[in-house]
Amino acid sequence: MTEVTQVRARPTVFLEDMGCQMNRLDSELVLGKLKREGFERVDQPADADVVLYYTCSVREHAEDKVYGRLGTLRRLKEERPEMVIGVMGCMAQNHKDLIFKRAPHVDLVVGTSRFEDVAELLDEVKHGERVMALDRKDLAFDRDISVRPRRDQAFITAMRGCNKFCTFCIVPFTQGRERSRSVTELVKEAKQLRDDGVVEITLLGQRIDTYGLDRQDGTTLAVLLERLHEDVSGLERISYLTSHPNHMSDELARAVADHPRVSRYLHLPVQSGSDRVLQEMNRGYTVDDYRRAVDVMRNRIPDLSLATDWIVGFPGETEAEFDQSVDLLRELDFQGSFVFKYSPRAGTRAFDRGDPVSRDEKARRNQIILEEQKKSSLRKNRARIGSEVDVLVEGISKRNSAKWTGRTDRNLIVCFPAGKDLTGRLVRVRLTDCTALTLFGELV
Repeated sequence: MTEVTQVRARPTVFLEDMGCQMNRLDSELVLGKLKREGFERVDQPADADVVLYYTCSVREHAEDKVYGRLGTLRRLKEERPEMVIGVMGCMAQNHKDLIFKRAPHVDLVVGTSRFEDVAELLDEVKHGERVMALDRKDLAFDRDISVRPRRDQAFITAMRGCNKFCTFCIVPFTQGRERSRSVTELVKEAKQLRDDGVVEITLLGQRIDTYGLDRQDGTTLAVLLERLHEDVSGLERISYLTSHPNHMSDELARAVADHPRVSRYLHLPVQSGSDRVLQEMNRGYTVDDYRRAVDVMRNRIPDLSLATDWIVGFPGETEAEFDQSVDLLRELDFQGSFVFKYSPRAGTRAFDRGDPVSRDEKARRNQIILEEQKKSSLRKNRARIGSEVDVLVEGISKRNSAKWTGRTDRNLIVCFPAGKDLTGRLVRVRLTDCTALTLFGELV
């Protein structure tokens, strides 16, 4: 008699992440946990035993997108009731059991401090329980470094949470207070990533320039950048996101200026050019304070590439106050701007002020900022034509398969032809042409 061995198929998971870079990294950590439990990732929900959405709650549109995704799964869940559907991240922490009410076919709601327990929580669901895990706990950051979308680039979470309760922002309520990891732990993770082929790391934090302050042991972002630069050879670039104007310091400026592998790109959200609006937002600085923060960095790093965020249509923002934002954009000569139309968030202090600026007016102001930024970016890029830059190659251009694309240490996108795969390598490119967003050139 022949003995037949039955091989059990590996369980499958579909995971879609939405929102910020930190969500992308948290999703990698989730996939790493499930990989250890034998899960295989698939590209379509219909092929998955478990469907997970790692969500954002910063704007209403992001939440509507998730509910739309969940709606499309209703019939699939009816056909395959054993399939598990879960919502994770900021929207889960914010909406809580409302998700179960709006999408009764959801089995699992996991907040921002419990995603590392995903395997155990799935086991609870398999036992017939609908599970909601929102309590706060310390994260271990136990990472499977092999699970990441790019072999040559990686994010590292340096800190979590935010202590700055801006009136428009839900993040402090979903992510909790600021908690910084130790320099030793971060250097160790960076070395592991480098040994696995990573040449560029990006340190993540809601206010990355407050890194270490909660530890009260003298740790700062400047100290971390210096240690990474000195102790982790082989990294071509060390970047950091996102900063707050109140914590720009000469110590940080010197750390960037004195260490050539630290990125010369600074993302420093201003949000508005009006002191009154900034006060209403509880940003904690004036326009002049922001100017001084920029000066601190530019005095040490003259060729700093500066990008910012704007919110248009904040409750009560007048036309004159919006004009002040446009004037500040022109004055400070940003390389790039990310523009957001104000979105009311229940639970924030600004929510009770309503949403008096019309959708059409927000769209108009949004377009004006984008057009002004386009003029500035194009002018700055044209001035670079004829110069040579070092480019860290990211891969084949998505818009032109005959060209390769990468970024400079100022986060400028550069496209160029090449006869071979140069991904992950630093190459010299002479610039020959440009648009407002992209520089073009030839290998030197």
